[in-house]
Amino acid sequence: MFRGISSTLVGLLFEDGQLAIGALLALAITWALATSGGDAAQQIVGWVLLVMVLVLVVANLYRAGLIARARVSSARR
Repeated sequence: MFRGISSTLVGLLFEDGQLAIGALLALAITWALATSGGDAAQQIVGWVLLVMVLVLVVANLYRAGLIARARVSSARR
């Protein structure tokens, strides 16, 4: 069970470079916001990071769904 979970996570992080690069960019953006902003910015930076990573994951799942749908429809022909 853990082998399947770990291989899935490795596939998401390393084989899908777009998600990994996006997560690193989101982390860099939130780091820049935290260091350049004041106390108020530092309090909301965690939420900003959470939202950016969730948007990345949802966009990646949507793209994966489109690719899977295209594969299934081309296999039926």
